[in-house]
Amino acid sequence: MAKQNEAGKIVICDSEAGYGERLMEYMKDHLPFPCDMELYTSAEKWKGFRKKSSGKTALLIVAEREYEEGAGQKEENSVLVLNETGQYLGENIRSVSKYQSTEVILEIVKELVMGQEGAAPGMIRHGTGCNILGCYTPISRCLQTTFSLAFGQLLARQHKVLYLNFENYPGLDRMLGRTFRGTVADLLYYNECARERLTAQMALLTENLNGLDYIPPMKSFTELKAVRKDQWLELFHSLEEITDYEYVILDLSESTDGLFSILRECEQIFTITRDDAWSKAKVAAYEQLLQSDGCEDIAARTRKCRFPIFRELPAVLDNLTHGEMADAVRKIMEEEGYGRM
Repeated sequence: MAKQNEAGKIVICDSEAGYGERLMEYMKDHLPFPCDMELYTSAEKWKGFRKKSSGKTALLIVAEREYEEGAGQKEENSVLVLNETGQYLGENIRSVSKYQSTEVILEIVKELVMGQEGAAPGMIRHGTGCNILGCYTPISRCLQTTFSLAFGQLLARQHKVLYLNFENYPGLDRMLGRTFRGTVADLLYYNECARERLTAQMALLTENLNGLDYIPPMKSFTELKAVRKDQWLELFHSLEEITDYEYVILDLSESTDGLFSILRECEQIFTITRDDAWSKAKVAAYEQLLQSDGCEDIAARTRKCRFPIFRELPAVLDNLTHGEMADAVRKIMEEEGYGRM
C-alpha cells in the first residue's frame, strides 16, 4: 500500500466549484506521485481550515478572486494563483492563466511541489509485481514504435502504464512538438548516484501521451550504447519499488546493452514479422541466435505479430486508439488476455 506524501497536501481554493473539481480529478489521475488533495470553494472556508490545521500544505492552488480575498497571501512561497484577469500580481507571485490547458497547469504544479526541499514523495510498493512487456524485432521500419505506443495507450485506459523508448534516433520531441526537461539518462544518474532523489526526478521527468506515461528517451544511439545492462536492470527494479505502474513497456533496439538479459525480464515479448524473404531471413537468424545462446525461454514468451497492409497509418502519435492500426493492436491484446480495450 502506498505511503502518503509526507511533504503535505495540495489544496485547491476556487469558488467555481465545477472547475476546481475537474482540476483536482485531472491532477489525481496524472500526478506521478501520491498526494492528498482537498478543494475549498471560498477564501473564508480555506482560511478557517488553515487556522485550525497544524498540517503542512505543499501547495495552494488558488483562483485570483479568492487570492484577492486573502487566501494564500501570507503563503506566497507555496502558492500558485490561477489568473483570471491577466493583471500583474507581483514579482514573487507564481501565477498561470486559469484558462490555460490542464496539462500546462499540471507541469507547473509538478515543478513547484518537487522543487521544495524535502518534497520527495514516500516510497510506493506493489502488492504484486510490475509487469514488464518488451517489443523487439530484428526487422527495420516495421511499425514497432507505432505498435508499442498504440498498445500502451490502449492498455492505459484500464491500467497505469509507463513507456520507455530505446530507439537509436527516437526523435519523439520533434514528432510530438514538445521540449523535454530531461531524459531517461537523468533517471539513470539519480538511480545510481542520488537514489533518495529518484522519486522526485521521476515526477519531474514523466510526460503523458493520451493517458500513457513515458520518460523521454536518450537523444542518440551513442548515449544509449554507453549504458550498461546492469544499470537498466537496476532501474527496472527501482521502478517497481517506487512507482505504482502495473505495466512498463520497453520499445527495444540492438543498441541496448544486454538486450537478451533485458528481454528475459519481460513477462511477454512482441516481435513484428513480415512475409517477404528478407524479413523471414532476419527473424530466422534472430531465433537461431536465441537458441545458440540458450535463450529458448525468450522465444517461448514471444508473440509474433504480422500486420495486414494498412490503407492509412496514424498521422500523429498522441492518439493511436482509433483506426486500422488500433484495431489490429486491439485484436492482439484481446487474444493475449489483456481484456477488451
